[in-house]
Formats: sequence, structure tokens, C-alpha cells
Amino acid sequence: MRLITFIYAFIGLGYFVLSAVPVWAGMADVPWEVKADKMSRFTNPECLVAEGHVVMTRKQGTLSGITPAPTVAAPKPLTIHGDWLRLEKGNLIKVRGHVVLDSADEHITAEMADLNLRNHTGTLRHATLYFPKRHVYLAGEEVTKTGELTYYLRDGWITKCAPEAGKSPPWSFGWSRAHITEEGFAHFVNATLRVKDVPVLYSPYFAFSTNQHRKTGLLMPEFSQGSRDGSGVLVPFFINLSPSQDITFYGGGLSKRGVMGGIEYRYVHDKNSKGTVALNYLHDRLKDTAADDYKSDGIYRTIENRYWLRGKIDHAFPDGWLGRADIDLVSDRDFLQEYSDGLLGFTKSDQRFNKAFKRGFESKTTLVRSNTLQLSKSWNNMSLNGELRTVDDTTSTPSTHHLWSLPHITFDGRTPLLRYQAAAGALRSFAEATDILWNTDFVYYWQEAGVGGQRLDLHPQLTAPLSISPYLETTATMGVRETFYNVDDKSGGPARYGSGILSRYLYDFNLATSTIFMRDFSLAGQRRLTHMIRPRISYDYIPYKDQSYLPSMDGIDRIAAKNLITYGLDNDFDLGRQGDDNQSRRLAYSKITQSYNIREAHRNLSGSDDHHRPLSDIAIELGLYPLPAWSMIYKTQWNVYGRGILNYELTSNYSNDNKDSAGFGYRYYPAQTINQININLTKNFSHVFMAQAIFDHSLSTDETSDASLRLFYNPACWSMEVLAATATDEDYRFTVLFSLEGVGNIIGFNKAMK
Repeated sequence: MRLITFIYAFIGLGYFVLSAVPVWAGMADVPWEVKADKMSRFTNPECLVAEGHVVMTRKQGTLSGITPAPTVAAPKPLTIHGDWLRLEKGNLIKVRGHVVLDSADEHITAEMADLNLRNHTGTLRHATLYFPKRHVYLAGEEVTKTGELTYYLRDGWITKCAPEAGKSPPWSFGWSRAHITEEGFAHFVNATLRVKDVPVLYSPYFAFSTNQHRKTGLLMPEFSQGSRDGSGVLVPFFINLSPSQDITFYGGGLSKRGVMGGIEYRYVHDKNSKGTVALNYLHDRLKDTAADDYKSDGIYRTIENRYWLRGKIDHAFPDGWLGRADIDLVSDRDFLQEYSDGLLGFTKSDQRFNKAFKRGFESKTTLVRSNTLQLSKSWNNMSLNGELRTVDDTTSTPSTHHLWSLPHITFDGRTPLLRYQAAAGALRSFAEATDILWNTDFVYYWQEAGVGGQRLDLHPQLTAPLSISPYLETTATMGVRETFYNVDDKSGGPARYGSGILSRYLYDFNLATSTIFMRDFSLAGQRRLTHMIRPRISYDYIPYKDQSYLPSMDGIDRIAAKNLITYGLDNDFDLGRQGDDNQSRRLAYSKITQSYNIREAHRNLSGSDDHHRPLSDIAIELGLYPLPAWSMIYKTQWNVYGRGILNYELTSNYSNDNKDSAGFGYRYYPAQTINQININLTKNFSHVFMAQAIFDHSLSTDETSDASLRLFYNPACWSMEVLAATATDEDYRFTVLFSLEGVGNIIGFNKAMK
């Protein structure tokens, strides 16, 4: 009969002992259940033979054989399938024909298996092994299990792609001999990288991690080709220093330029404390000349030692103190633009730092780059911030007049004025609603040549609501400002600021009021349109103060006089459903603002050609949201005295649940010589194929800083990235990068041409 069932706990003197030690894992004694079409027991030698549709299952249990409590998740039982099975004394098992071994840790198929259940060893023929937790597939003509988690294989392959019957995996590593260590590291002899079943790369030795643990070793090289660079190669070597830190060395060169290298160190202390520091270096034999000038801008680079040192560090100290460091030092103005692609290029580096620290670097075209060290602490209504800031000037004629903040400390806050004091009647209500605000700023500005020094700026204010009308929201703010200077003049000329401590005293006043008109309009389909109008007006006053006796280092040193009325009108349109205030979205808005300068209106005219112009430019901002994921914003300033539109910018952004996005931006600011267009498009054609296009072009200089098309193909177990771009020097650059799941970048090629 089919399905003759025997359950063995032990057999001796007529019973045969079945140890419950699992085939691959070291658990204690657990009974087995064997099912087959036919079963026979022999006594010389003692063994059990099962034939036909054999299924051998290790029953659930604990170390004592007691079934786990219902609240404890029972492990998946080990099951052995085969056409023929033989159990021998000493925990030996032989299985023939359509062998399958299945458990929570592995799934193995083979033609035959000889196993020792006690010491976790054995031999399998024509076997395929799958490890679910590692998502790794291995196959070998002969697989020898040398321990609980170690294997030795001959003539096989390994991949992270799920094999399909009768088909070769998209990629695999083949070998003549392989050894899988207990830590999950695979060592291959005579290794070949195969695409489908076609070998494309060969190495006499190769190592591959079958799990997610980082391992020390060589990473895949990057190859490049360019008209100015020649042929290039860059080989990374990764060192796993500990589970929380690593270092990667990059070595290589460019045939027309020279030796190229780099280093990157990373560490993680906890989720709020981590850091990365990296350095690129190029010993460049090629110098700019009139015949070969990068960007053809007439600025010739002659230095040979070129580098980019960068880093970011976040650290959470005890008691809520947060530290942050940002390093950005570059050898020359062209280095980041000339080498923006590749493993060590600006683009990849900026993406990695953005992902790890939520902040990247200044644009690759920025010539004066900042480096900062910050320490801060926040309370409920107060914040204390300290900063050291230095400047790296990469212009053709570096200036010695850049101010360094050594240090810059700010202490800001807001708190009720009389939180614990009592008053009577209306005075008490007013006092309880009054807040005190303070802005304290200390800075020591240093520069190699020019004017610097220490400055302390104290600016406390009182702010309180005024009950003028139940329909108006009105606040009044009054403040005093005292600023002290200790000037350090290195300009070399005659003394301009005297000696001792300089000071400035000012006061300020602000009165602001606004109201809101709102109405709902019914639309078809139970929808509603909410229109909100908010007129606003404010008055600001700061007396005139001659400040020419003070140094001018930043905006705080020149506080302009104000006698100003500012008025504006805001409109908001929201779409929603009637009777449901929680389901609404913004449809459109507008903001219009202008000021009337009373000082200008009463200024003494200097002549017949001089005219009063008390009205400021009109600032207009319009926003439209045609779809929940589509926004269009327009900003402009219009001069009412005949100059018309002074500047404007338009941005439009769209994204959807498919992660498609489209971004367009145009900025026109002639006073800053900005006439820029930016386009960014991303399209996910499927879950495995995506395209991205970027176009950044300056119309004022007719210079394209980035024009690129990227294609990403990412099926289940590998990916390919193709980049076509025009560089700043009008070279065309092509990059192809292949990555394998669990391996990383396997090969990259970068080519530049005119």
C-alpha cells in the first residue's frame, strides 16, 4: 500500500536508533517520520530502506522533545524527498533519485546524496543549492559538505538570480573549484563571469560574499577613455575595519594625465553619529595652454597636484548637543567640472553624501567654497548655535579678503514676559500675552588682509497682541539693539576706526494687522471650492543712524532706516468635499506685496532731475496646482516707475505614484547676471526600466553645466546604467556601468570624445 508510515523515537534490540540531529543544523534529538510506497528493515547491517515517493520529515519539537508552546513560532521542519532512501546506524543516510532537501535555511535538489546527520557532512551529485536568507543559488557537479555551514564544490556556478528550468541565469560566476566558508564567503579558482552561459571575464581567483556582511577585498575596476585623458583605470580596494567602519583605497591612472588615486573612510557610531571623509588626487602632467584650454575661457591652469578633499560628520553629544562638520576643499576651479563622472566624480559623491547625511555639496561650478564646524543645542523655545567657517577660494586670482568666522555664536529664543507674575484686570491679560524675543549674535571675523574683528549684537524685543477689533489680528513689536565692535584693521592704510570699543544703538517698532474673508462655493459632485482672502498691512520704523564709523563686514553692520508701510493681499483657493474639512487640497494662491516709504516721500530733492519714488517694486507670487502632484510657481518684481519687470522665475514640478517626475525652472535676474534654464525629467517605463534627462544651461554665458541622459535597467538580480552627457568643455561623455546584486559595480566604462 502507498503511504506506509513509521514513526521512530528509537530502535534497539529489534529497534533501530534514529538520531534527531538535523541534516544541516545542530539541533537536539527530535523524532522523524518516514513515508514511502515500500519500507524494509534489515538487521545485518542494521538499516532501514524506503522505496518509492520517499518523504522523511523531522517532526517539530524542542531540545527535550516537547512540543513548543502555541505562542512560540515552530521552525519549518526539515524534509527529505527521494525515490530511494537508506538509513544506517551511525546517522548515515543515502538518498537516490530526485533528491530534495528542504528547510527554513536551504532548499537543495540533487541526483544523489550521501549524508552524515551527526557531523553535518556529506556528498551530493549534480546539486543545486538555494539559501533563502542569503538569496543565493549555487550549483555543482559535485558538492561536498565539510561542516554545518561549509561546502566544497567542483565545476559549478553561483548567482543571485532565480534559475528557470531549462534556462541559464542572467549572470553567474563559474568555477572549477569553490570553497564556501562558515561566514558565507565564497572563494573561487578559475572563476569566470558569465552572461547567460557565455563567459565574458576570467580571473584565476575571485571572492564573493554570499551574505550581506561586508568583506575586505578588491572591488570592480572602472575603465575610461577620453581625448584629453587618454585611457584610464581605477581599481578600488575595500577594507572592512569593523562592523561600524571601513576604508576604501582607489588606485589607477590616466595615460595622458598621470597617476590618479583616492581614499574614503566611513564610520557609524549610531543613527545620529556618523561620518565620511574622502580625497581624490591626480598628478596631472597636462597643463592648459592657448591651444588646449579647458572650457576655452582664457584662464590657464598650471598646477600639477590636483585634489578634492571632502567630508561630512554628524555627532550627537550628551545632553542634546549636536555637532556637524562639512569639509569641501578643491585644488582649482576646473577640477570638479572636469571630473564630475565616475566613481570619484562630483555627481556620484554628491549623491552618496546626500543619501547618507541629507545634505550635499555646493555646486561644482561654485568657485568660493565654504567649510564649517557647528555645535548646537535646542530647548523648547531657545536655541544656541556655534560655528567656525572658513573659505576655499578657487578663482584665478584668489582673494585674501574673505571673512572667516572664528567663531560665530547665536543665541535666540522666545518666552512669555510674565509667566509667573500676577497683575490685575486688563493689565494682567496683556502681560500674560506678551512675549520677549531675543537675538544675540557674536562673531569674530578674521581675514588675511582687510578689516575684521569681534562684534556682539544684542537685540531683545517685546511682542504682544492688540485687541483692536474681533475681526482683526493685530500684533505690536518693540525692540532695542546694541552692537559693540572691537575692530582688527589689516588694510595697511591709515587708521579708519580709531581705537577701543565702538558701539551703535538703535531701536525698532512694528505694528501689523490682518483679517480673513472666507467663503465656500458648491460644485458638482458634492465638491466645494473654498476661497480665502487675507488683506494685510504693517508699519515698520527704525530711526536713521550714521554708521560710516563702523566696519562693514555683513548685513548687520548697516541697518537701514525705515519709515515704511507695507501692504498686501493674499488669495487662497482650496478644493474639497462638502461636509468634510479633512479632505481638501490647495488649488491656487496669489500674493501681492508693496511698500510705501515715508522717508523717501519726504526726502529733500537734490535737483530738478531728482524725483520722489516712495513706492517699492510690486512683488507678485502666483501658484497653481492643476493636479495634486503638479505645481507651478511664478515670482516676479515689477517696477512702477517705468522700468517694468525687473526679474522673474518660473518653476514647475510634477510627480506621480509611479515615481515619474518632471521639473522645469527658469530664472532671470539681470542684476546678478542670472539667466538660467533647468530641466529634469524622470520616467519609469516599468519596474525595471527608468530614464532620466537633465539639462542645465546658462543663457547669459551660453554655457551648459549639465546635459545628460541616463538609462537605468534594473531587473531582479542585476542592473545597468548608461550615461550620455556633454561636459563643460563640450566633450561628449559616455558611461556604461554594470552592477550585480550582492556584488556591486562589476564593470564600468567611461569614454569622452570631441
